Amino acid sequence: MTPRARNPLLLLAAMFTLLLLVAPLAVVAAISFTSNAMLQFPPEGFSLRWYVQILKQPEFLHATVTSLQLAVASAAASVLLGTTAAIGIRRHGFPGRAAVEGLLLSPLMLPQLVLAIALLMYLSRLGLSSSFLGLWLGHVLVTMPYVVRLVLVSLERVDPNIERAARIAGASPMRVFFKVTIWLLMPGVLAGASFAFIMSFDNLVVSLFLTGPRITTLPVEIYGHLEYADDPLLTAVSSVVILGILAMLLLMERTIGFTSALSRMEK
Repeated sequence: MTPRARNPLLLLAAMFTLLLLVAPLAVVAAISFTSNAMLQFPPEGFSLRWYVQILKQPEFLHATVTSLQLAVASAAASVLLGTTAAIGIRRHGFPGRAAVEGLLLSPLMLPQLVLAIALLMYLSRLGLSSSFLGLWLGHVLVTMPYVVRLVLVSLERVDPNIERAARIAGASPMRVFFKVTIWLLMPGVLAGASFAFIMSFDNLVVSLFLTGPRITTLPVEIYGHLEYADDPLLTAVSSVVILGILAMLLLMERTIGFTSALSRMEK
């Protein structure tokens, strides 16, 4: 079969996969506009009552603020620690380098339930359970591997001759790093920061074990609401979250060319 004959099949498969991914989100968004008090599809009538109801639920608003603060703090720490760790692993040879890389990436392979229980036991001994600091430490542990992995990929595609030319021109190592290296790594750093933010904001398992009466996140609040209520309010909250994430990705695409940067990183 020639490549020209395969293209329509690949396009059809891609469209079908995209439909499978988007269809559940479309169903959630459609139900959020129902005028009925029950979760059903197709929705009956059209109303914005459930979006108005969000503003009357202070627990959701407080949880959203907490999740945003936590996601920003986790992404910032993950970028700082993950980028420096990736540079140290890739640019410096030292005994046990492979073991250190495996250790940093291990949260991607461990079940989050096991990780959450271990964090709960450890942070409880430190008196940090049910606190913002303990929750932040848990989220950084979960999100940092994404930054490490993506920055490592970027480092493999950085031409060392560019940095060598800057050093030959008289730039100090620090100047080379901040003026040359960090900009060459920017696609991986931005991709890692985006993944870290989204994974922190959307995390349920680790947050469920580390939150408490004093502090809670939006996914935990949604999970708790689902236990005693069965109304379209949660579909409205989910639609707002989906819209917010899409807006963030579109803003990054408009300002820094996120897609083109990732394409250059993959080449």
